[in-house]
Amino acid sequence: MQKQFYFLLLILLLTGNTIYAQVSASSFITNLNTPNPMIIEDNEMYIGIYALDKVVKINLDNPGATPVDVVTGVNRPYGLALKDKYLYISEFGGNKISRINLSISNPVPEVILTNVNSPLGLEFVGNDLYMALEGDNKIAKIDVSQPIPQLVDITSAASPFELEIIGDEIFYTERFEGRVSKFKLNSSTSPITIAQGLSYPSGLTSHGNQLYISEAGASKISQLNFTLANPIVSDGIVSSEFSYPSGLAVKNNTIFITDFFGGSLLKADLGALSVSEQQYKNKTQIYPNPAKDFITVMNPPSKEYKIYDMVGKLILSGKLERNNIDISQLIKGAYTIQTGDLIKKFIKE
Repeated sequence: MQKQFYFLLLILLLTGNTIYAQVSASSFITNLNTPNPMIIEDNEMYIGIYALDKVVKINLDNPGATPVDVVTGVNRPYGLALKDKYLYISEFGGNKISRINLSISNPVPEVILTNVNSPLGLEFVGNDLYMALEGDNKIAKIDVSQPIPQLVDITSAASPFELEIIGDEIFYTERFEGRVSKFKLNSSTSPITIAQGLSYPSGLTSHGNQLYISEAGASKISQLNFTLANPIVSDGIVSSEFSYPSGLAVKNNTIFITDFFGGSLLKADLGALSVSEQQYKNKTQIYPNPAKDFITVMNPPSKEYKIYDMVGKLILSGKLERNNIDISQLIKGAYTIQTGDLIKKFIKE
């Protein structure tokens, strides 16, 4: 048995995988009644309450306070995405995408897309809202800056459930197939499977170089190193309180997990990682570099960024969205990016 362990350890080291200790999750908020995936902005978290057809808001600094209803009357809300003070909602039961204006009191849902079959996960890249359409077996997108957004098919997928965009790649769960797949944005290459044999994989989120996957059927959160060509899936987060973990979201070093049937929100400290991983997480990194369409700024000291050409002219500026920047409009060459007081160089190819 000991020889087998050391052989496995050697294989993991040779393939670039790291063994991590499991992290335990504990209850943070209870009595939420079928909470779905959530999204975090500053210290506020928005959660879709599936069975009650509403979205609520909680303050992460005051978990004991009663959740505030943000909008009601949305039909089985699932995916949530934020853009310019608008909250976008996939109405799984209504086969539509709607949005509300968070800058006004008592917002009324505005339907922006209909006739989509069982929409689930949502993610933004610039003005493009990507969506997992489970019933249509595809991933598609719309440009929300258009008066009447038109649906554009991106790729076929087997009942896609949740999305996670990292750099120029989209990762997605195919829960009935028990797998996680990915494809490159703005590329004609076919999707590839990076993990399979999973038990009803649902939610996705990333932190550092780790992709976290909620295996609802196994009542656990698994993880893999998404930077590797052949990542190994391992147990990441466990809890005796898990019933049916689904949604995942990360803020700083804390991962939050909604438990659909347990009606609760749990959290775990991702600080309990290996020393090498901690050092990796504390370092600001830009990848890919060179890059073609998007760059990801990992651990940015500020959400505000500025991009300059090599003669010091300001070319692009804005606020990081999920730590991603669309650089597809830049011409080929060398640039510097400033975020906070940090300046780094990258190449647009």
